This record gives sequence, structure tokens and C-alpha cells, in this order.
Amino acid sequence: MANARASDKDNRNSQPRLAGHPRVSAIMVPLLLLLIAASFPAWAKLVIDVENPNLARMPIAIPDFVSTQPGAMNGRELATILRNDLYLTGLFDILETPGGIAPAEVERPDFQKWAQSGAQALVTGRFRVEGDQLILEARLFDVALKEMQLGKRFRGRVTDRRPMVHKFGDRIMEQLTGIPGCFASRIAFIGASRSREVFSMDFDGHNLRRLTHDGSINLFPEWAPNGRSILFTSYLNGKPDLWSLTFSPPERRLVSARPGINASARYSPDGRAIALSMNYKGIPKIFLITPRGNIIKRLTSGRGNDISPTWSPDGSTIAYVSDQAGSPQLYLIPVGGGQPTRLTFETNYNTDPDWSPRGDLLTFTARVGGRFQICTIRTDGSDYRVLTDQGSNQAPAWSPDGRMISFSSTRNGMRQIFLMDMMGQVQVPVSPIAGKSPAWSRNVK
Repeated sequence: MANARASDKDNRNSQPRLAGHPRVSAIMVPLLLLLIAASFPAWAKLVIDVENPNLARMPIAIPDFVSTQPGAMNGRELATILRNDLYLTGLFDILETPGGIAPAEVERPDFQKWAQSGAQALVTGRFRVEGDQLILEARLFDVALKEMQLGKRFRGRVTDRRPMVHKFGDRIMEQLTGIPGCFASRIAFIGASRSREVFSMDFDGHNLRRLTHDGSINLFPEWAPNGRSILFTSYLNGKPDLWSLTFSPPERRLVSARPGINASARYSPDGRAIALSMNYKGIPKIFLITPRGNIIKRLTSGRGNDISPTWSPDGSTIAYVSDQAGSPQLYLIPVGGGQPTRLTFETNYNTDPDWSPRGDLLTFTARVGGRFQICTIRTDGSDYRVLTDQGSNQAPAWSPDGRMISFSSTRNGMRQIFLMDMMGQVQVPVSPIAGKSPAWSRNVK
């Protein structure tokens, strides 16, 4: 980018000679000036065009944060949290910090040095501790323009240092892409132990919490839109009933205990309805119920087993799984009523759909070459992609910003929760314990 700026300067210096050339007409001069100005993107502010299929990762440098007092805490830990956040999106190339970077450069970065390292963006941070309080200041710089693009000051408990850094990462994502990040969100999942309890964790696997102590089988966790409770199916009473668990104050409530299954529940985007699979004349069908458990209507009919509904972001359509054609495939059906449309044809086993918050894609599990893999497909049935190829991979769930996918995988010898970017280029395990069936919270605080 520094070279582009130099080239731009050279062209500006040459404009008087160009304008004075006898072969250049007065009409051509403004056209040439427009072409020259349009050919140097280095003058534009930092931006990541997430819609560009050929998007290259942005080189970003995040040196260790600096303490204004000795021995307060580890500044490398704080910077590492942010490095990991941005790396997982697949949008950034995290650069190594070059040698000879002094702590004083947090206030006045040597942009030439950072440019020579290849960085387009630079994040610096400084902090101090006052009792149990942490005061953190962080800044995002455009290296080419030598300008600060974002600066934030946070104050909270020392124990809240991870959420504080996550929040700054969210603001970086909003600054560069126009959409806030999801680093302050959480993932619920089912522990892959004998009792199958429900757990939750920060999106990156930290702050693990056990939510149930049933000693029973629990399945299909689902966050309420406000993030204050979850739905899940439990065999606590010996059959698959639907329960709601509120976090504060703690309250567990039976939502649906109708004969047969009450499973795969998903809240509508506005939280006013729940789609789930319940029995109708002995066959699982997609129903809509209220959050209190009252039936609104049965949405699907026919001879197939219908399971695993997921809502479109605008609440107008539901994708679900049906074996009405002889094998599990994905279908779309309008919530207001109408005939279902088959979406998948690529393999003979497709299940676990989850609709992207951005509305353009579904992620799902497909059997590919005899093993389960995570795939995506556009809502018109085009652009089918297989994102995984190691181990058995199932139950994908989108992040609330639509940039990442969580899923379970056996590639490391046990079933774990993994994260990957939406193109599948970055895939890493995050759950500190064995787990499956991840569900990503929608709210980002």
C-alpha cells in the first residue's frame, strides 16, 4: 500500500506536464484525472468486502498489549485473545510482530516499520489495573493512511478481561465489514458423555458452564432470541419432551410433552413461535407452537417423516428434513402455507439444516463418500459446497453474524465442537470437553 501511495504521488506530479501536452485535449484532461484517481485504492479507508469471492485475507498486526504499570497482568494474553478472534473468521492474516517494537510505539506507531512488515491494519492496546478493575484502551490503525480508524476504552473487572477484548474485536469487525462481530456470543452443546448434559461456553471454548444435572439424555439445544433461556429435548421423564431452561432466575419449564417426539425445536426470529417435530398419526411432522406450548398449526403433511426445522431470517420460510422421496433431503415450505419444494439432490442423505442469518445460505450435514461432512447450499439450490473432509462431521450451526460455522467432528479421536469460517479454510477445535449438537446464541452483547 505504501508503494501505491508513492505511485499516486508520482502521477499527481506528472499531471501538469500531461495537461500541457499538445496532443491532450481539454476534454481528455478531466477524464484522465478521473482514471488516475480511480486506480489508487490505497487512499480509501480499510474495508473488507465480504461479498467478494476472491477476497484476500487482510494482513493485520496485533503486538502484545502494554501495561502502564509493572506486573499488572500479561499483555500477551490480551493480544492473543484478539488474534484468535480475528483468525477464526478467515478474513485476516495475523502477522508476527517484528523485532525492535518498543512499548512507547503504542502511542505513536512507527507506520513505516509496520508497512515494511506487510501490515495493512494495526491494533495496539494499553491497560492498567486498579484494585479489581481493568482499564483497557485499544486502537485500530490504517497503516497506509497513518490514521486511527477506531479507538475504544473499556473498564470492568479483571476477571472480565476476555469479554472486554471480545467486544473490541466485535467493533473491529463492524468497522471493517459493516456488520458487528460475534466474539461476545456463546455456544450451547450436548456433552458427549453417558448422561448427555447441556453445556454452554464462550464462542472460543472458554468459560465452560454446565446447565443441566439430569443424569438423563438431553438433545437439540436452542437459544431463545434474547439469550436468556434455551430449549432442549430431554428424556428426563422417560420420553422425548420439550423443556425450557431460563438462566436468571433459574427456572425449568415443560413446554411440550405430547405423545411421541417433541424434538428439534427452533424459535422464530421474533421469538413468538417455535417450530418443532411432533407426531401426527404416528409420523413426525413439522408443527408451530407458542413459547407456552400451545399448537398454532401443523405445517407439513404427506407420508414422509419430517424433522429438523430451521427458519429463514425474515421468518417467512422454514427449511426441514423429509424422507418423503425415499431418503433424507432438505425441503423449503412457506410458513403461511403452501407446497414444499425440494432443495437438495446431490447425495442420498442430507440433514441438520441451519439457515444463515444473512439469508443466502443453508449449512447442513451430507453423507459424502460414506462419511458425514458439512456442506452449504444457496436457497435456490445452487452453489453446493462440501466444507469438511476429515473425520465424521455433523450438526452445523451458523454464528449470529453469518461468518462462521460451529459443528461436531470426530477427526481428533473424540467428538468435539469445532469452528470454521464460512469457506472452510480455517477449522479448529474449541470445546474443552467432548461434545456434539452445537447451537450458537443469536444475541451479541
